[in-house]
Amino acid sequence: MIPENGTERLRPDLGVLVHETMTNAPSMGFIASKVAPYYPVGSQSADFPVLPAKYLFNVEKVERAHGAAYQRSSGKFEAGHYSCRERGHEHPLDDRFRAIYKSQIDMEKGATDLCTNTVLRAFEVEVAAKLTNPSNFLSGAATAKWTVPADADPKKDIDNARTEGRKKGVFYNKLIITWQTYLDLTRCNKVKDAVNYLFPDTRKTGAIGLQHLEAYLDIQIELAGAMMNGGNRAKNPELQDIWSDDVAVLACVAEQGSEIYEPSIARTFKWNEGASEDFVVEDYYDPSVRSTIIRVRHDIDVRLIKSYDDNGNVLSDISKNCGYVLTTIR
Repeated sequence: MIPENGTERLRPDLGVLVHETMTNAPSMGFIASKVAPYYPVGSQSADFPVLPAKYLFNVEKVERAHGAAYQRSSGKFEAGHYSCRERGHEHPLDDRFRAIYKSQIDMEKGATDLCTNTVLRAFEVEVAAKLTNPSNFLSGAATAKWTVPADADPKKDIDNARTEGRKKGVFYNKLIITWQTYLDLTRCNKVKDAVNYLFPDTRKTGAIGLQHLEAYLDIQIELAGAMMNGGNRAKNPELQDIWSDDVAVLACVAEQGSEIYEPSIARTFKWNEGASEDFVVEDYYDPSVRSTIIRVRHDIDVRLIKSYDDNGNVLSDISKNCGYVLTTIR
C-alpha cells in the first residue's frame, strides 16, 4: 500500500528485515556493533557515569570494630558525555519502475537492504577510524612482521600485549583483524606447527580455520571483512578494506547489555528517539517524483569512554587501556 503524500509512517515489517541483516552483519564483515556495543539511552544528549580505574583496585579496610560502623567507599563516579546524531539513507521506489518489475523483485525489500547496507558501511567506517588509531590506545610493534612466515610469532606479540593490558587492570577478550591479516596468520610457521599439533586433521587438509586460530591464540577473533570504494565514485569502484591491514587491535569489549561503567574500548550510545530497534525504517510518498521513499536511520554516538572535568579536561581515559594497537605487522 502506498503511503499518503508526504506523510511518514513506521514500517515495522521492513524493520524485521533490517534485524535479520544486523544478525548476519558479522558474517558479511560488518563488526562495528560487536566491538563498540550498543548502549540504549533515553535522552539525545546527556552525561553518563564513569568509574575511575583507581577505585577498583584499592585495598580497603573491611574489618568492623565492635560498636563501630563499617568502612565506606570514598570514590565517586566521574562524568562522561554523549550526544547522539542522526544518520540515515533513503531510496526511492518509482511507481513505473515498481509496476514493471513487481513480478520479479520485492522492491521494498531491495530498497531496505540497500539503505541498511549504506548506513552499516558508514557506521563501520566511523568505528574503524577510532579503533585503529594508535594515539587513542596503548600500542606497540610486532616482534617480526606477520607477513614473514619464518620469523613471525603472533602469539608472542598478542601475549605481550595482553600482559601490558593486565598491568593496567584490563583483560583483552577480542582480537580485531582483517581478512588479509587472517590469511597472513594462517601462513606463519609457528601458527601452522602449533595448530597442526592441536588439531591433527589440519595437517592432512592444510586448512586453518578461524576456530583453530582462536583456540591457539586463546582469544575471540572479530574478522573485519567489510569493504568500501576507495576510488572515484563516478568510475568503476576500487574496493579496499574499511579496517586497516597494517594493524591488529586487541580490545576489551563489554558484553552487550552490560552496565555503562563496565570497561570497554568503545560504546555506541543509541537513542533513536526512544525506539527500541537498532535501526528505524520508515516510508513516505513524494508525488513530485512519483515515488515511495524508503528510509533507514539510526540516532547514535560512537564514544571512547572518558570522563571530563568542568573545563573539558580528561580526568579518566578508560578506553585508553581497553585497546592495544599492534603496529608493523605488515
